[in-house]
Amino acid sequence: MAVNKYTFRWMYSHDFRTTVDYFANTLTKKIIPGFENISEEANEVEQEAFDRLGENVDPERYDPADYVDAARDAGISFYIMADRMRQGVINLFAAGLYHLFEQRFLKFHRQELLSYREDGNLSLVNWKEAEKRLQENYGINIKGFASWSKVDELRLLANTVKHADGGSCEELKSLRPDLFISPHLEKDGYAINLVQIREVFQPLAGEDLYVSVKEFANYVEAVKQFWDNLANAFDASE
Repeated sequence: MAVNKYTFRWMYSHDFRTTVDYFANTLTKKIIPGFENISEEANEVEQEAFDRLGENVDPERYDPADYVDAARDAGISFYIMADRMRQGVINLFAAGLYHLFEQRFLKFHRQELLSYREDGNLSLVNWKEAEKRLQENYGINIKGFASWSKVDELRLLANTVKHADGGSCEELKSLRPDLFISPHLEKDGYAINLVQIREVFQPLAGEDLYVSVKEFANYVEAVKQFWDNLANAFDASE
């Protein structure tokens, strides 16, 4: 069973690029702009809290200064929550990007590398089997692709977003400790040294793991480059 390089480029490489570009634009052009006014929203929350706190007090004993701090705390709490939600959404999209990529790759594996008799055998539907068949049948080593290290980093990231602390998280800490430092803090040597002992609890809530929009774009380019690398490898194998 041979992979048709022309069909491959259209059905997998070209189509995936279109899909993943729209996926990325959904985050950067539709969702992230919705968080641009959280400072104004926080001010509104502060004002609403201030007004509410002063509603049921004796006007003769009312002193606005008594409620300023409590109202300000309400506004700050809202801002922190909204900012974390923004970060959590970026983390979520980064994890989704990997699974979008992985599902496309395993679809290719099932349709092109397995025979129709094997496709029902789910024990063969995995990365290890796909890597083996690409190497043995086409002389293609995907781990040698220029894109591979970034793609594998994205795998660790996706697992960390889903499971928080664990084996993937520890690997990612060693590989990219900067991803575990809040963008509001300076990424100096002291902060990086603390990463290894800092626990990771809620990446989906925008805590403990901080994927930037710029870094997300780097991952997008990496998964697209992987398909170009694979297409070129099929060209060379002929």
